[in-house]
Amino acid sequence: MNTEFFKFEDKEFDIPFYNGNPEITSKKLIALIAGLAIAFCSLFIFPIEGYKFQKAIFFTLVTLIPVWYAMDGNLSEVFKKPKLGDIKIIIIGLVGLFAMAIICNMILTGGTNSPTDNSVNGSASVMVISLIIQLVGEELFKFIAIILTMTFTYKALGRKGAIIAGVIVSQLIFSFAHIPAYGLDIVRLVVYIGIGTIILPIIYVKTKNLTLTYIIHLINDLIGILPVILGVSQLLLL
Repeated sequence: MNTEFFKFEDKEFDIPFYNGNPEITSKKLIALIAGLAIAFCSLFIFPIEGYKFQKAIFFTLVTLIPVWYAMDGNLSEVFKKPKLGDIKIIIIGLVGLFAMAIICNMILTGGTNSPTDNSVNGSASVMVISLIIQLVGEELFKFIAIILTMTFTYKALGRKGAIIAGVIVSQLIFSFAHIPAYGLDIVRLVVYIGIGTIILPIIYVKTKNLTLTYIIHLINDLIGILPVILGVSQLLLL
């Protein structure tokens, strides 16, 4: 089985469901698909202005509940307790996100600013609390996209091929989910968000731990909105 793993992966744990371990029933599969679809559509239904806190709670619940159901309530298999050695992975993830942001920025704009999130507004405290909640949902959103893609492609592509497909599909869907905030410039969305944040699903594949991707994502976005909190300017939220 280990020959199916990428060299960079921690082989102690595996991604769930794709190979029947644990088994994914039709009800669980429907719940995950419904959760992904509802979460995606909710981003287009909620107004850009206002309702940030409510939107964050709803988005997180509609991704969390299906995963909780599919995992038979054992979320510790998805969100594992970080270890001391994970600090290095968190630092690598943050540096990777920063480096990718610079590269994507140079490719598309020659060094000018990336697109601005039109939803960044309102009370600083509401913004931060909403972000803390919302990013749980975002990591679960991508997790669902990965495991669904792997479940449907594993037999045809094998484990490594299914993982690559899962990461690509999840990043594309995650990019398109930002249309309400950033507009219909699909190329820029795919580059800045899809490619620019690809380090996060790679870290999940390595560690099988959404806690680490959540921490990296949260720190990165908190740094991004710090000028907003301080009243300086508005920056991109990935």
